[in-house]
Amino acid sequence: MRHISPNYYITYSEPSSAVKGVFSSVASSYDVMNDAMSLGVHRLWKDDLISQLNPGQADQTRPGIKCIDVAGGTGDIALRILDHARTKHADRTLSVQVVDINPEMLNEGRKRARQTMYWNTPQIGFHEGNAQEMDSFADNEFDLYTIAFGIRNCTDIPAVLQQAHRILKPGGVFACLEFSRVEQPVLAQYVP
Repeated sequence: MRHISPNYYITYSEPSSAVKGVFSSVASSYDVMNDAMSLGVHRLWKDDLISQLNPGQADQTRPGIKCIDVAGGTGDIALRILDHARTKHADRTLSVQVVDINPEMLNEGRKRARQTMYWNTPQIGFHEGNAQEMDSFADNEFDLYTIAFGIRNCTDIPAVLQQAHRILKPGGVFACLEFSRVEQPVLAQYVP
């Protein structure tokens, strides 16, 4: 059983369409919902994630870092990545592809992106898709894969991880930010 919202749970046997349907009803208030669930701390966690990842190239001899933000419909992680690359590294070649199973969530992200300098540039794109089936992306395509508060909503986490591994370049970075408790005893000892 996986928790996906304050009042809804899915089981592994439920199809991805169940997840897609739930998020249609909360798309416009999703970030506010995360504010309530984390008392606003999720914004600090997201900022810290981006700071630790430090996306962008100070050395412009290797431009064009390619990032993918999965389950990132509202665009908040993608825009943080782009802002960080621009402000910390003067990098305007980094790009982020946002993927989400829910078209309403993607519409929220597009609305947010339209208010930025990245809109209508190759730096950001929005794609409807399932994290478990990333067939529209090539093997070894991305340098950075992020999924923030989304893996808990996937009905087949091993498939998500297999797809992430497939589309990441060798040496690429997988970054998952999540509310979930670590239950594996060996890993749990390292998590506060």
